[in-house]
Amino acid sequence: MADLENKSQEELEKKAQEEVPESERVFVRERILDRLESRRRWVRRGIALFVSAVVFGTVSCLVFVWLRPYAEELFEEKETLQETAIHLPRDEEPTEPPATQPTEESEQLSKEESESETQTTENIKEVVESAVESYQWNITDYENLYRAIGEVATEVNKGVVTVTTRTPTTDLFDNPIETEGKVSGVIWNITSYEMLILTGYRTQEGESTVEVTFCNGTKAAASVKSADARTGIAIVSVPLASVDEGTRKQIRQVPLGNSIEAKPGQPVILAGSPKDFVGSIAYGMITYVRPGVQKEDMDVRMIYTDVSTSNQATGFVLNLKGQIIGMVTTGMTGLSTGAVGISDLKSSIERLSNGSVLAYMGIVGQDVTEEISESKQIPRGVYVSDAVLEGPAYNAGLQSGDVVVALDDTEVLTVNMIETFLEGKLPEETVTAHVKRMGRDGYADMEFYVVLGGR
Repeated sequence: MADLENKSQEELEKKAQEEVPESERVFVRERILDRLESRRRWVRRGIALFVSAVVFGTVSCLVFVWLRPYAEELFEEKETLQETAIHLPRDEEPTEPPATQPTEESEQLSKEESESETQTTENIKEVVESAVESYQWNITDYENLYRAIGEVATEVNKGVVTVTTRTPTTDLFDNPIETEGKVSGVIWNITSYEMLILTGYRTQEGESTVEVTFCNGTKAAASVKSADARTGIAIVSVPLASVDEGTRKQIRQVPLGNSIEAKPGQPVILAGSPKDFVGSIAYGMITYVRPGVQKEDMDVRMIYTDVSTSNQATGFVLNLKGQIIGMVTTGMTGLSTGAVGISDLKSSIERLSNGSVLAYMGIVGQDVTEEISESKQIPRGVYVSDAVLEGPAYNAGLQSGDVVVALDDTEVLTVNMIETFLEGKLPEETVTAHVKRMGRDGYADMEFYVVLGGR
């Protein structure tokens, strides 16, 4: 009886399940995995993860190595903008040590030393004169002398370049053309990221390209970093990265010397393009040195030589050590070529090399020394020989005959003090010029507000 009841119950349950749809009948499916199979799966996943890490790490290293040079170049370029500014130490006039009051003992020693030195000098002079008289000079000595000078000139020419500028313009019929100008230059400084070339001011407004040709004929794109039309010089920059390694090994940097030490009779070398061709050289000697030549906002030392050059010649005067002591600029060529002493240009070269625009006041002046002041009854300061027409000083009201005694709160006694004062100024700044002007009742104090211009 019990068996019949159980059987009936099972049939009823079976029948009830058949009436329920398949989608509703099964709602959970479970599969019990073997523990060993689960462990193997995790091991395979771990191995796959490790292999993936190795692959991705290797790829990352390769990408880093490939991109590193470009990244370094990018970040180094940004860092170089913050590098230490170029600084040129100034050359000073030699000063004599102060004289000391001699004692009797020192006078006796000095007399004995003087007599000893005189005797030694006479002995050396006799030996030298005897050797010179007995030596038989020949053409080989002459050749050796010029060979030695030629070796210095050859080394200098490794730093001489041709600066070419191209400027778009139009002809008489409005047809577009391109004018080209060439001037010699010299590599005066090589930094970690650029070559700085000192050259004559021949840049033109609207120039499209500047190109530099090195001693081996290699060319590189360049740019005018800054220029000064008043002194006739410019600084051209060539990115170091644009110059191939072979050219870098062939070129050299030509140092700036001290023109204050230049003396008449000193042998010199003219390099650049003294004979119309860049790379030509000429030999000669200094015939005359003229200090205190008045220029706008400065005075300079002029060095004259016995070398004749053409009207288009440009270049540099060098001593026999291969150092630049003068720069030939526009209007200084001819039968006795002149050059501006490099010591007087170092301030401008420094600021132009740092990309600065030089401030310009526009006066040609002369120092009123204490002796001149007493004899001519002129106040101490800078006597204005000329206020350059349409210059900042002229436009402010200064005129010839004025004596500038101060700029802002800085006392002015020499033209060099004006130049030093302007080194710390920028174009468009306003400067108060304190001036003494001669009137009916003597010199009267006046003030002028000068808006500085750019050189």
